[in-house]
Amino acid sequence: MENSKKWWASKTIWINLVALSGSIAISLGCDPGRWAEISTVTLAAVNLVLRLITREEISLDGNI
Repeated sequence: MENSKKWWASKTIWINLVALSGSIAISLGCDPGRWAEISTVTLAAVNLVLRLITREEISLDGNI
């Protein structure tokens, strides 16, 4: 995997983690409004699709 990057260098993965955190916060009782739940789930879904269609691979090996 010569043209790959480390998983932690992927902006898509970090954005998805932020979106996941928002979803968890809402499910635990933080209720800033229905729009926040919808936007968080939508953002996570869009970014997962982007991760699937990206051309650059990420490396999940233990080497940092």
